[in-house]
Amino acid sequence: MNSEALLSVAPAENQRRHFLLLQMPCGRFGRDLYRAIIAAGHRCTRVAINGGDMVNGLRGNTMSYFRSFADWPSWIASYAGAEGVTDLVCYGDCRPYHRAAIQALKPRGITIHVLEEGYLRPNWITCERDGVNGHSALTGIDLDRIPPQPTLPAEHIVQGSNWNYCWAGIVYYFWTFLLTPVFPRYQTHRDLDIVGEATLWLKRLLAWPMRRRRTARALKTIESLGKPVHLALLQLNGDSQLKVHSNFRSTRHFVEHCISEFAASGAQDSLLVFKNHPLDTGVIDLDSLIAEEAERHGLAGRVFFVETGKLVPLLEHSVSAVAINSTACHQSLLRGIPTLVLGRAVFNHPQVVSRMRLADFYRLRPCVNPEAYETLISVMRQSSQFNGGFYSDDGRKVLLPSLVRGLIEGKPHPKSFETGAAAGQGVKQAS
Repeated sequence: MNSEALLSVAPAENQRRHFLLLQMPCGRFGRDLYRAIIAAGHRCTRVAINGGDMVNGLRGNTMSYFRSFADWPSWIASYAGAEGVTDLVCYGDCRPYHRAAIQALKPRGITIHVLEEGYLRPNWITCERDGVNGHSALTGIDLDRIPPQPTLPAEHIVQGSNWNYCWAGIVYYFWTFLLTPVFPRYQTHRDLDIVGEATLWLKRLLAWPMRRRRTARALKTIESLGKPVHLALLQLNGDSQLKVHSNFRSTRHFVEHCISEFAASGAQDSLLVFKNHPLDTGVIDLDSLIAEEAERHGLAGRVFFVETGKLVPLLEHSVSAVAINSTACHQSLLRGIPTLVLGRAVFNHPQVVSRMRLADFYRLRPCVNPEAYETLISVMRQSSQFNGGFYSDDGRKVLLPSLVRGLIEGKPHPKSFETGAAAGQGVKQAS
């Protein structure tokens, strides 16, 4: 990437900022972001808390943190004060190290930027001040108070990056495992350690042909029955959307709730279909769990589990969708499918999704307000969404110029759209 294309004018010395980067998405993104910030005339430092971070940050100004997690808040606060850190950038706000860093630095006036996968994925990423998902300022806006929004530029369609994502993850966790003796006090945010995760992924890979056959059988049966489909979108069992931003204890709890409410709805002439998360490792035997719960509620033959495959074909046959806080909600809402969100989520606005008991939702399926959702999409794009992607060269080439500009100049706060104060400014920065 041509660094000079990112920002043509370097800031004055008294405006020079110091960005501190914590854990980034796997792969080259963190390295490229570091270079882009430096090219824009600002100071940037990366912090490595495990081997994967250290290897990813070898070509930049990277410090390695070897001490205990208990010492982390005081250490990062001390460093930020001594080195004049003005901005913290991290991928996700629920990882323990990130949460502790935010709590330590935000009261000191340091600006917090949280990266996440795009609310409007696949062609967008999220970058918000202070927090994302259930912590996002988007959850507190009143769509009824937002005036009509201007037409926004067309989005760039990002080339597929699934293989890049998988390979980047393999490399990152390989180095994290290999350099464990160097970072003996590192505490992972995941439910399992690297060996446990790798074992599950190997089992999933070996079982791939069998899983595809089971999916094909399930889809064939669903199609042959020709009944309305209620789609339930599953989250990963250890996902912060479930653990932090919902009242569900686990994926098991969510499955049990959906099936019991489907039984209570009295919707006799329809099907309930669970769509697995594409990155599920199989830590819970969902196939057996769903079959057992369906049998227990007298729903055998009406509840199905789709393990693999694309979401869109299922959506095209669905009359409703329910999720905790899956960004797949965007795809259902775009199609005007009645959608229920059971977590604390950016999509959970009463003008967009229903707020009723799940059993009643299955029976009534209230319509989506497309105008309200278009307003929400517009506010998202102007306040928190950046066109591009983390994992492919094409995605980063599109993303980095606007993201660095957004980090430096800021974007409109979602609440400012209620008064119309963000008009024009948001369009400029969303391009």
